[in-house]
Amino acid sequence: MKAVLESHGFRVAKAMDVASAETLCRSERFDLAVYDQHVAGALDMAGMKSSSSRPRVAVGLVHAMQIRDVVGKRLHLVLRRPFTEGELSKTVKAAYGPIAADRRLNCRHEVNLNADSCTLLHRGELRVLTAVVIVNFSLTGTCLQSREMLPQTARIHLSFVIPGEEVALRVAGTVIWAHASGRGGIKFNQLDFETQRKLEDWLDSMLSAFG
Repeated sequence: MKAVLESHGFRVAKAMDVASAETLCRSERFDLAVYDQHVAGALDMAGMKSSSSRPRVAVGLVHAMQIRDVVGKRLHLVLRRPFTEGELSKTVKAAYGPIAADRRLNCRHEVNLNADSCTLLHRGELRVLTAVVIVNFSLTGTCLQSREMLPQTARIHLSFVIPGEEVALRVAGTVIWAHASGRGGIKFNQLDFETQRKLEDWLDSMLSAFG
């Protein structure tokens, strides 16, 4: 199993019991977890409450005669024992899509991108912000560095050009957190179809691990 996972580009960490696995998951978020039914309590780990600890995709290894044990478990994929190397490889490939989708949606990709324009609307006053830098980006929001502390709940309208392409994007959102250093977190309002498609293409290009 380790050889198959590594052949698909995964760095493998192994835990011999649930306590060790929980410790691993608290230290970092994994893309893929394989839970073996033969290890007591392993299948229950797929339902971890904390999303920051829960792996992006959970695979259960279950004996064919005990397939009912997976009912109610939060598993994305199930591999029945006994299985071949090819079946395991096919299951790992099936995990690529959900992993990439979760990364694209939730991961903040580090960037250092100057905004073409940025306006702030707060308490009826519309102002232009200059020298705004986009620090990170996801499909749900972004972090900006500006020359001033952004007022929470203010509306932000931002435009920028995707690096390496002649594609200009405009997004709007709300300031949900701000720091005196000028850093602020923006949660996007609903994106139109075309903007979301362009953002997805850009973020997908940064997911090189699954390219």
